[in-house]
Amino acid sequence: MEASAKNSSLTIERSSPTMVLPEHETPEGSISLTSLDQMAPMMMLYVYSFDRSDSNVVDVIKKALARVLVHYYPVAGRLARNSRGKLVVDCQKKLGVPFVEATADCDIENLGDKRLLDPDALDKLVYRDPKEHILEVAPLLTAQVTKFRRGGFILGIALSHYIADGVSTMNFMNAWAEIARGNPLSVIPCHDRTILKSRVPPQITGPYDEFVHIRDVSNMTALYEEQQFVYKALHFNAEKLATLKRMATKDEQVTSKCTTFVALAAFVWRARSIALNMKLHQQSKILLAVNFRSRLRTPLPDGYFGNTVVWPCCLCTKGELIEEPIFASATRIKKAIESATDSYVQSRIDYYDNNRLGGLPCGHTTNEFVDEVRVWLHRLWVGRAEVCDR
Repeated sequence: MEASAKNSSLTIERSSPTMVLPEHETPEGSISLTSLDQMAPMMMLYVYSFDRSDSNVVDVIKKALARVLVHYYPVAGRLARNSRGKLVVDCQKKLGVPFVEATADCDIENLGDKRLLDPDALDKLVYRDPKEHILEVAPLLTAQVTKFRRGGFILGIALSHYIADGVSTMNFMNAWAEIARGNPLSVIPCHDRTILKSRVPPQITGPYDEFVHIRDVSNMTALYEEQQFVYKALHFNAEKLATLKRMATKDEQVTSKCTTFVALAAFVWRARSIALNMKLHQQSKILLAVNFRSRLRTPLPDGYFGNTVVWPCCLCTKGELIEEPIFASATRIKKAIESATDSYVQSRIDYYDNNRLGGLPCGHTTNEFVDEVRVWLHRLWVGRAEVCDR
């Protein structure tokens, strides 16, 4: 299933943004970002679709946002640099969250499958602050509520990856929804990021293939500059995923040892390398986002608010990739994911801190694969409206 063409003609009318501040006084000072927080300098965009709504839904969501910001007060701050030049969240400079109300010229059903929105529709449903590219001025969160002709609405957010990963975003959105329903928070946020500081002295082990710079011997750069690329969102149903799992398992015996994520990553890695017509000796890399919250010997607090992702990778030539059976590619990926142990994570933190890295090198021969299925399979209720995201 591909992204529906009908949601590309969406027309909306936006209000001017108003700034939402925490309802009560919150701690001041600053919160230092970890090296892991600085590996993905980007905004994460999410939409939550509600098929029905009350007339006061915007007011309910807006007031709940002010209340949840009391608990998640860093979200209302701004990035800054301390005296040593390191990035921090300035919690004294609470400039708030831009909040936008919007109306659409169609019914919510006209959007089709909200999991497959095209970029144009997504840009209309999520407010992007015009200053988001200015690091120390940009808001860390924006929110937009879009109401549709015959009921229903979509809550769209843009959240800075500097301050949260997928699990932290889920906890924040759950807290926002709980407050909107008048319930206490089920998970109390933890803002102590010193938990993930580097060791003294550092204990760095390798190898670090995720930082290998790949030579573009296939001239992928020219291909990307000359060709027009068309966005497609593809849906793999249960039958297709079962077929991929059989292909990715030796002798096609489906076992629990090969996850859907591993099978799909192996397939996409191979298919993309072939589709781009890379030379056989072109190196190709796949980066795998692995959340390590459950992999540490000393578990993190359930409400830890920040980034807890490392990027183990697989690196080989296109020739090696397409000549080996797909289950061999899946085995490479599985071993890379399993390598993300407690010692691996601690070593990566030491390495990142001591090298002052600002992100992973990602070129046209690098594939990034993120497993968000387990993160986003949850339900939220705001007032009496239910949303099932992703």
